[in-house]
Amino acid sequence: INLVANFIPPAYDIANLAPAHISARTGGFITAAIAFFIGALWVSFISNVGIAAFVDTLGAVLAPLYGIIVADYYLVRKQQLNLQDLFSAEAGSTYYYDGGWNRKAMIAFGIASLFSVASVWMPGLSSLSGYSWIFGAMLGALFHYLLMRKQCAGKSTTAALGSRN
Repeated sequence: INLVANFIPPAYDIANLAPAHISARTGGFITAAIAFFIGALWVSFISNVGIAAFVDTLGAVLAPLYGIIVADYYLVRKQQLNLQDLFSAEAGSTYYYDGGWNRKAMIAFGIASLFSVASVWMPGLSSLSGYSWIFGAMLGALFHYLLMRKQCAGKSTTAALGSRN
């Protein structure tokens, strides 16, 4: 299970970054090299930082992603997904944005991550560190909604294939 869950997906992900240049096998070698360095540095990193600080920081970074995903689905798109465009890489599709990257979502993630990670690492905000996940998720959702509400307001999602009835 560990091989399937932790090795094969990142190998394919790396191969898909540049399929013309990176095969699945090469992606596996790159994954193995990255895993080796992470494994070699893991003990020294955790002994210096501490497992609690590491987990709090990880939560503070992942929380804005959760907030952005929830806000996008429930508030921005109002639970309407266009399944045909969801799996399309065409420039005119609903979810293409700017070269495949939603810059407004990245800005929302960056700002929310700064606040939530600061609550973990800044001594003046140490009383808030236990709430970094909540702050990160709420701020990610808020910033994403504020940045995206006008962009998606004009787009029609009535032809969405996966819409709820």
